[in-house]
Amino acid sequence: MTSLFTTLIKDLKVSPSDDGQIKVTVTLPSDLFLHYVRLLDSLSGFFQYTNRKAKIAQSQSQASLEKRAIEAQRNIAEYRSRLVELYDRYLSQGLDRKSAIKQICADLRSEKHPWRAPELVRSSLVAAGRRGQSGRPRRQS
Repeated sequence: MTSLFTTLIKDLKVSPSDDGQIKVTVTLPSDLFLHYVRLLDSLSGFFQYTNRKAKIAQSQSQASLEKRAIEAQRNIAEYRSRLVELYDRYLSQGLDRKSAIKQICADLRSEKHPWRAPELVRSSLVAAGRRGQSGRPRRQS
C-alpha cells in the first residue's frame, strides 16, 4: 500500500516566485482532490486556531508582566517606607547612622526578610532621601 504522501511528493513542483515567495503545484489523481482540499481546510483551521491561542497567550503574558511590575514597585515603596520609619525611630532613640542600619538589618534578619543585607538597606535609605551615601561605609581611623 502506498501512502498519499508518497504520491504527493512525486507530483509536487516548487518554483521560486517574486518577493521571496514560492509557487507550489500539486498534481493529483481526480479521486484524491476532495480529500486534499479537506486536508488543506483542516490545516488552515488548525493554524488559525493556534495563531489565536498564541495571540491570547501573548496578551495575557504582557498583562501579567505589567501586573508584576506594578506589584514590584509597590513592594519596593513599602520596603523603603518601612526602612525610613525604622531609621527615624532608631535615630530618635540616640543611635548613630551605622548603628541604626545594623539594628534595621538585625530586625529584618529576625524576620528572614529577603532584602536584609546592609548594602541594600543603606542604598534604599539613600534612595528614600535619608542622608549618607550608598555603598560600604568608610573605615574610621
